[in-house]
Amino acid sequence: MSLKDELIRKAEAQLDAWEKEADALEAEADAKESEAQNQKASADIQQSASDALRSVQGKISDGRKKLDEIKQSGEDNVESVREKLAGLVGPEDKR
Repeated sequence: MSLKDELIRKAEAQLDAWEKEADALEAEADAKESEAQNQKASADIQQSASDALRSVQGKISDGRKKLDEIKQSGEDNVESVREKLAGLVGPEDKR
């Protein structure tokens, strides 16, 4: 084999090795990007659930305060309490 042929063979072998390394690095980068997207989606889901939980906890707190108002009010304040409770128990009960 001539010196030229030997140099070509070595250069081609080196290029093949670098291409394989580049392919492996690209695959690794794709996997890391995919994992990062999954983590972001997971974080978004957790944030959404946390926001929903805070909202429900706020409603519970408001409802408990209104319930305490009813318990502490006299019969003469029933109409005012009924108006405050409209959002908590649904449409007004016309008893």
